[in-house]
Amino acid sequence: MSERVQDYALIIGHVWRCNSCREALFEKPEAVWLGYKLSEDQRERIRSLDDESFQTLLRLTEATGLNAKELEVAIEHPRARLRHLGSVRGDAYYRLNDNH
Repeated sequence: MSERVQDYALIIGHVWRCNSCREALFEKPEAVWLGYKLSEDQRERIRSLDDESFQTLLRLTEATGLNAKELEVAIEHPRARLRHLGSVRGDAYYRLNDNH
């Protein structure tokens, strides 16, 4: 059984791996995080992310407030690896932007 990982970490773990979801998160964060449990601080941190934040894991930990272990677990978590932001939740992003 996989370790319980907070929604915020799952989002960050997925966008570390998936450039298309990262771009969607940069463009329309509110649509992408729809349905995830996030604090206002986490929302603000997501809004402030940019390409520089993803240059190294150290930069990403600094930008997100997650520690290295939390980030590592999130990146390897099955939900972060197998489901795009927007599969069900993220589909709203694509409908809003008429990409399909």
